Amino acid sequence: MKNIAVRFFVLFCLSLCAVSQNAFADDKVVMGYFSTDSQENFEKKIKPLFDEFKGSCKNCEIVNLTPYDEKGVYSKKDVLEKLKSPTPDVSFYFFSWNEKATDQNKDLVTALGEKSDASKLVISPTGQAHDGESGLPLSRTVMGQAKDVVILGEITERDRLLPQSYFGPEMLTAIRPPKEYIGQGMGAFYFASRLTAAWNRRKPAEWLQHFKTKKMKSRKIWLETEDLLGR
Repeated sequence: MKNIAVRFFVLFCLSLCAVSQNAFADDKVVMGYFSTDSQENFEKKIKPLFDEFKGSCKNCEIVNLTPYDEKGVYSKKDVLEKLKSPTPDVSFYFFSWNEKATDQNKDLVTALGEKSDASKLVISPTGQAHDGESGLPLSRTVMGQAKDVVILGEITERDRLLPQSYFGPEMLTAIRPPKEYIGQGMGAFYFASRLTAAWNRRKPAEWLQHFKTKKMKSRKIWLETEDLLGR
């Protein structure tokens, strides 16, 4: 009788564990998206791309947090306020841009760091210099100065970074997007979209250290998406 009771107890514990894990896996995952593009571009291009990149994940969503004016045009002056607004359902943030750090955006650098302190992951591309501008080290950019932002470059088929990309040790790695999107600056967004499907494999606060550990242990020049998201 004693052995039967012990076996029943073990099976009961395993059942509870399985239920807990399944519930965790079914949790909704939301990417909070910030861009400099228009609202129309988000609806027509970004949202369909997210649906394509995330694959079969049914509980993965993207929420557009980009501030706009009355015409649906990006409103730069409202970014800081929008970032500071309560967004309880957002799992992590994705910024589609990076720019030179100045006195005008130093409060944004601080606000991004506060998200990291609150265990909210922030992901961004390296960013690129515009035509006629000189390149910048990442240490002189908004994302490079913000605390613990996951900065991702993009590589082409020949493992070269996109032309005029900002560069520095602050970059985690460079991502190669699917072949049909190479050279379009979609590497970081592809990675972030794939992350939504893998998000529930770990606790939110564990992902940043997981990325750092993967980079430290790898001998690859550029870690691939599945290298970082795999178990």
